[in-house]
Amino acid sequence: DAIARWNRMHGRSVNWVPGTDHAGISMQSVVEKQLARTTGLTRHDLGRSAFVDEVWKWKREHGSRIKEQTTRIGASLNWDAEFFTMDPRHSQVVRDAFVRLYDAGLIYRATKMVNWSCALQSVISDIEVRLRFAKPRVDKLPTDGRVLLEVPGHRSKVEFGVLHTVEFPVVDPPAGGPCVLRVETTRPETMLGDVALAISSGDTRYQVFGPDGTVVDDSRFGVHTGKTRWEVRRAVVDSLTAAGAYRGSRDAEQSVVSRCSRSGDIIEPMLMPQWYLRCGGLAQRADELVAQGAIELLPAQQRAAWHRWMSGIEDWCVSRQLWWGHRIPVYQVDWHGGCVRSVWVAAASEDEAKAKALAQLSAKEKAALPEGGADAVSSVRPDEDVLDTWFSSALLPLTVFNYDSARGTALEPADATPGSGRAMLSSVLETGQDILFFWVARMAMLCTHFSQVAPFGAVLLHPMVRDAQGRKMSKSLGNIIDPMDVINGAGLDKLEATLERGHLSPQERSRSMRELKRQFPKGMERFGADALRMTLLLYTQQTQQISMSVDSVKASYHFCNKLWNTFRFVQIHSQRLGVEAREAAGMCGIERAQLTVFDRALLSRLGGMLRTYHHAMGTYRLAVAAEALRDFVQRDLCDRYIEVCKIALFGNADATGQDPVVVAKLLLGALDIVLRALHPFMPFLSEELWQRHARSGAAEELSVMECMWPAADGGIDAHDARAEDESSVIFGIVSGIRSLKQQAGWTDAGAAGDGARITVVVSEHECAARQARTIVEEHEECIRLAGDSEAAVVVVAPDVRVTCRMQRKRAPPAAAVARLEAELAKVQGTVASDGYRLHAPAAVKEADR
Repeated sequence: DAIARWNRMHGRSVNWVPGTDHAGISMQSVVEKQLARTTGLTRHDLGRSAFVDEVWKWKREHGSRIKEQTTRIGASLNWDAEFFTMDPRHSQVVRDAFVRLYDAGLIYRATKMVNWSCALQSVISDIEVRLRFAKPRVDKLPTDGRVLLEVPGHRSKVEFGVLHTVEFPVVDPPAGGPCVLRVETTRPETMLGDVALAISSGDTRYQVFGPDGTVVDDSRFGVHTGKTRWEVRRAVVDSLTAAGAYRGSRDAEQSVVSRCSRSGDIIEPMLMPQWYLRCGGLAQRADELVAQGAIELLPAQQRAAWHRWMSGIEDWCVSRQLWWGHRIPVYQVDWHGGCVRSVWVAAASEDEAKAKALAQLSAKEKAALPEGGADAVSSVRPDEDVLDTWFSSALLPLTVFNYDSARGTALEPADATPGSGRAMLSSVLETGQDILFFWVARMAMLCTHFSQVAPFGAVLLHPMVRDAQGRKMSKSLGNIIDPMDVINGAGLDKLEATLERGHLSPQERSRSMRELKRQFPKGMERFGADALRMTLLLYTQQTQQISMSVDSVKASYHFCNKLWNTFRFVQIHSQRLGVEAREAAGMCGIERAQLTVFDRALLSRLGGMLRTYHHAMGTYRLAVAAEALRDFVQRDLCDRYIEVCKIALFGNADATGQDPVVVAKLLLGALDIVLRALHPFMPFLSEELWQRHARSGAAEELSVMECMWPAADGGIDAHDARAEDESSVIFGIVSGIRSLKQQAGWTDAGAAGDGARITVVVSEHECAARQARTIVEEHEECIRLAGDSEAAVVVVAPDVRVTCRMQRKRAPPAAAVARLEAELAKVQGTVASDGYRLHAPAAVKEADR
């Protein structure tokens, strides 16, 4: 949203299109759990059509939540163009794309070893498998060397990372040869199907487990039939022990457990026929787009990972054994008489499938048909599987940005002629780095194949949001932070009620409830959308992951309050002085001769902030831009300039030499620019303050969203390094005095004449010292003396020291003495070190001395 608003303020046409995918596995799982909980039925009890109707019903009831959250956080999208991947138009594009890829020989059917999830009863792709070393690395090695993992549908944890040793008797051993053959395995449950040490992988007689992970109904397996993989594991070990063949177990070295990232289930490798997309040529083209700069990946270090993945890519299994999703548009066509082979074809309809199947037959096969033409077809059976959700999502840029209504297709090459502006389908994609290969890479492959141009020019990848401890947010852990609760606030009872509505097991719910109460014992405060937005933007400097803390949102909320109070302060004083915001726009009517060192320093830093901001936004480093703006507002505008100008605004202009009217103009002009710069990050606060600003006669734009962005430096040709340095020294002296006073517990008040005022001695910069003393005296009560005198020193810069000679009000607390002694010992240790003595600059040594 910040990118969209920034570009609008530069006069560019922005078409940010919202949409959602149908989340095949996730949504089907949620609806199945809801059915089981509310009705006790399974999807098989309902049947496919009725179950799909239930999913659509769930989508109508809950699908708007994403839109509500997106709107509430202030996203300014083109809602008229909103899409859903199961919409008719996109469904047509998905079907047509599959058919074209199949006809081009890029999609094929093959029987291969696949990753089978028994919990989902579906294949999942390699990148949806999470590998885990059963035996943790050395720094986390448990004493017994094994690991117990929770498995869906199993009441107790299951042991992994153990090698079981079994001895097979050798029948008729040769003289002097071995009588037994020792074998080790981590999967004793699969031994039910063992009849030899080597068998044909194509022989289905030795399949032990069915799709649900239970032992198949076979007379050879006896009492084990119907048991789960984990129940039969223990039973097999017991049987081997009873037969005298079991020889114990030991820790497995680097045993890998494959888990389904969707369900948490343990993957069961199985041989199954599936549909595959040939990825070699497609991936090579996508790799070249990044290498040649046609697609820019940000952060840039992702380019190496992109190349590794693309250059080592395997064919993509695109079929899933689900009911919710895009049905694969393939048909198996059989013929009367059974003397001609069955034919698989991809087609948009059964009639088209018949025609295509007939065209695939040879002349000899056609002659063997009992009837001529399509009448020879005995059956046309559509495939039961659906497409991987990522396949349909990978085609989205085509539907959104390349659809030709006149021809009713999105799969034709885009107009990439010079001057057409179609060197790519879209400008920038912003998404999570965790789906770089799930989604981004596949868009690059498929969209480029059809449109012949890149789907986007830049890909901005944000880190994964995790909890404050760096853990992945999970319902089962109870550490998910709902953005609506951060924005609106939520009591502990509401947070608990939300957790209760989740599809968690009793164990997970209990653990999650404890975690929830630990994190938010009094519920969650209300911070508003802008504070959450600013926090997330600042967090994006963490390139690997965002360790999300509500305390950080609270800090951004305080920044909002600071800005609000600053605006009120400026508005009150500008109205009192009769200065209108319109006069101050662009800092008009201010002569340089009217400016003090403080004024010049403010303008210089404002211009510097804008240059940093402009460059950072132009290179998608939003965190850098947001940080530059925040630091300018907090440090340069509020903590420094406003603290100084209060002296002039409250009636003592002679103290700082500032003209109150000039000060008011500068403050109004600075706020005008700050509100424009703030808008992409905090649209609600910036709009509210802009409306108040505009009513004061500031600008003709009705909304800050419609404001044009000023030049890179805001039109302020005011870089003044000398003014910045001088003001920094002055404020350093002020901070030094206050720091000494606070640390030593010096008093601020006393009866007149009970002691001399503090003396400020500065090495060089005597003019700065006088200014600083004036600020301290005017802005605070005069510091007076009481008791014995002592001297203290604050180093402002290598050549600037502040020495304050005054008298203590009381003896310093023992804790303060201990702290200072510890600090002194640390400094003395540093100074005494060889590294410091040999390498520290002379200026640093002098300052430390």
